[in-house]
Amino acid sequence: MDTGKVIFADHPHASLPPGSLTKMVTALVAADWLPAQTLVPVTPLAANVTPDKVGMKPGQMWPLSDTLQALLVFSANDAAYALAQRVSGSLAQFSVSMQEAAAQLGMTDHPILRDPAGLDGTEGFEGGNRMTPWDVAIAARALMANPELAAMVGMKQLDFTGPGHVVYGLDNQNLYFLDTYPGAIGIKTGLTDAAGFCVAEEAERGGRHMLAIVLNGSSSYQTAADLLNRGFATPVQAEPLDAATLPPIVEPEPPAALPAKSTNNNLVSPQPITADAKGLVPGSHQSIAPSAAMAVGAAAVPIAAGVLVVGLAMRRRKRPASTGPSPP
Repeated sequence: MDTGKVIFADHPHASLPPGSLTKMVTALVAADWLPAQTLVPVTPLAANVTPDKVGMKPGQMWPLSDTLQALLVFSANDAAYALAQRVSGSLAQFSVSMQEAAAQLGMTDHPILRDPAGLDGTEGFEGGNRMTPWDVAIAARALMANPELAAMVGMKQLDFTGPGHVVYGLDNQNLYFLDTYPGAIGIKTGLTDAAGFCVAEEAERGGRHMLAIVLNGSSSYQTAADLLNRGFATPVQAEPLDAATLPPIVEPEPPAALPAKSTNNNLVSPQPITADAKGLVPGSHQSIAPSAAMAVGAAAVPIAAGVLVVGLAMRRRKRPASTGPSPP
């Protein structure tokens, strides 16, 4: 606890498509750069992204809190695109925002962050994203240090009434892990053809918090469980003194040109919302198929996968010093 030490890692700096784990960065930017009472407008671009979406309609205005919950709990791609356009005006400009946030968070493996939903390949904006387990862990720790966002990813079901009096009852895409791993408190899954099944999972036992990251796993839930078990089985005094340590947790700040904490909470957009160069970008984020089988034995980590388990550092947030599912 409070060390940020990496207890075990295999290919922690391998650059891979992260799928919907990207949404952690999207959530951090939106939550930190927009006022709490912001309304998020739904554009045709956001409404038409596929396939995993909450069902936003063009012209609707969604409360920021509902949009963030749809993003993190249900992994809704339409919520991701709507937030991106609300923050920055376009997907292209939001890519710049994500890269700025990544630098502030201390990501050092040169992440490529273009699509706010984690779509990749020809379906993702500008080809999609690439991150390493190391940088994904940095984003996950920052998200879990935000009490509001941490509470969202720990929700097993999302129930709310949206625009048009539509009542939503949605299961968390990470429900299997939350239900089956002792002490699980979050956080996120991701799945595309290019990314494979990716997970970021946190659990708490006896006052210790552990985080496991698995990219491109063949049996990601089991691998995450094995990693967390290994972490909890490592006594604090046995943690290696020379272990790699993740950077301190920080809260990404908006650039001076984007006064995110404006008192005008009903501001529709800090910039005019414009169509992106690609127009309506069809999505390819694959649903976690109910029929998908998953090995329950100990999983060997494929050479292309990156895994990392760390003891979580500070539970409170610190600002940068420079400021001035696949079920079994």
